[in-house]
Amino acid sequence: MKSIMDNRFENFELLIREAGGVAKLARRCGYEKAAYLYQVRAKTVRPNGQTLQIGDRMAAKLEKGMNKPAGWMDFDHNGDAQDMVPAPKAATPAAVPSESGNNGIHTVTLAFTGASGMPYGVRLLEVLLQAGKNVQLVYSQAAQIVAQQEMDLKLPASAAEAQEMLCQRFNVSAPQLRVFGREEWFAAPASGNSAADAMVICPASMGTVAAVANGLSENLIERAADVIIKERRPLIVVPRETPFSTIHLENLLKLAQAGCTVLPPAAGFYTKPQSVNDMVDFVVARILDQLRIPHSLMPKWGK
Repeated sequence: MKSIMDNRFENFELLIREAGGVAKLARRCGYEKAAYLYQVRAKTVRPNGQTLQIGDRMAAKLEKGMNKPAGWMDFDHNGDAQDMVPAPKAATPAAVPSESGNNGIHTVTLAFTGASGMPYGVRLLEVLLQAGKNVQLVYSQAAQIVAQQEMDLKLPASAAEAQEMLCQRFNVSAPQLRVFGREEWFAAPASGNSAADAMVICPASMGTVAAVANGLSENLIERAADVIIKERRPLIVVPRETPFSTIHLENLLKLAQAGCTVLPPAAGFYTKPQSVNDMVDFVVARILDQLRIPHSLMPKWGK
């Protein structure tokens, strides 16, 4: 099975031929000089011993310059795409796509941070994909540790590797699920002119809550949240901490006053949950309710 990086280099060659050469491709994609593209094509080894790769930023720049859809570089376009791109997963009873298809939420930025509660975030990711939503995922280094501790889930440090792994795990293709690095400032979530329709931070650490509440933008998670707030789009924060200190409560109040939804992962027991998974689904269902995304994770009260 080919990796995403293998596909990117093959598609790089396709774009070179389509553009009429490396120099023309460089001009079309906004590179002042073609030297860097030549170096990438030759897989030049840097002084630190690392080989030049086609990262997410470069892939997006090539796609934009050559009028390709987002994620195009990650596909196999040489006739054996099935080796790389799984068939989209049919919706299960957990996720019910909107009949009208225009409930307003088509793309969601999802952030995993270092708080306990990773099963909530991973389950939310799964259900959003089942519902046919596009997801832009970004996670912190601490989230990698928590995922390993709580779920034995190893989230790669490389965004490209993480995207490949998660696409395979959830049986979706790259355009539907994009994973961005924490320092990827040219990623779509970092700008208001290409921001998602909504954002969910799940689980949300108190450090992230404090940063977002006070307007800090020191990584892509914080910047994406800042963009969503300024663009007046839904931001749902799922703070997994107990007990709350006065500082925590003040920061959560700031977010609520800024129009964000503070949704603590507090499971209800009136549905008579039979397992931990049922309790996780309760919280995920409430998040989906806030996003106005139909689901059947739990029965509606009174129905």
